[in-house]
Amino acid sequence: MKEFITLKTMKEIKIISHPMRMKILKKYYGFPQPATVKQIADHMGEVPANIHYHVMKLLEIGVLTLDHTQVINGIVAKFYKPSAHTIKIEEDDETLDKNRISKYEILVSNFFDENKNTFMKHLNLETDKPNEVPLISTTLHLTQKEYEGVLNYLKSLATHHKVAEENKKSYMFFSGLIEKE
Repeated sequence: MKEFITLKTMKEIKIISHPMRMKILKKYYGFPQPATVKQIADHMGEVPANIHYHVMKLLEIGVLTLDHTQVINGIVAKFYKPSAHTIKIEEDDETLDKNRISKYEILVSNFFDENKNTFMKHLNLETDKPNEVPLISTTLHLTQKEYEGVLNYLKSLATHHKVAEENKKSYMFFSGLIEKE
């Protein structure tokens, strides 16, 4: 798996901005191994044909990739996985316009909304422990080297603790790190 993939065009941003595609991509990142469209659809409680359509769009922009195929009961099953640990959106001054900015804002908004909804769902299940939820929001003052160190640490944390293991609990983690000034 590559370290990152960069999306640059309006078409790529529009494709990944779709809320269902973001949910599907999140499921693929959460699977411990490559998965078929049917496995993802079953896990999401969705119709495989609907998920297949969106997976084809994610393959088109390269954020998912075919890992391998396997013949199961005479049918060729295709197993997909994320192509990179991180998806970057790169600004291109020549094509930068209000429409592109709004699509990027939609992408970020959908990302936060999806994670917020998951967080709130689990928070509501634990109403007897409201003070045990660590929420952190602050401004950090970092050098470029410190910023890169924090970012690398967060990527490492997300990568190395992604697969469920015995005697470990699951915790939801999502973050953002952006320059304010």
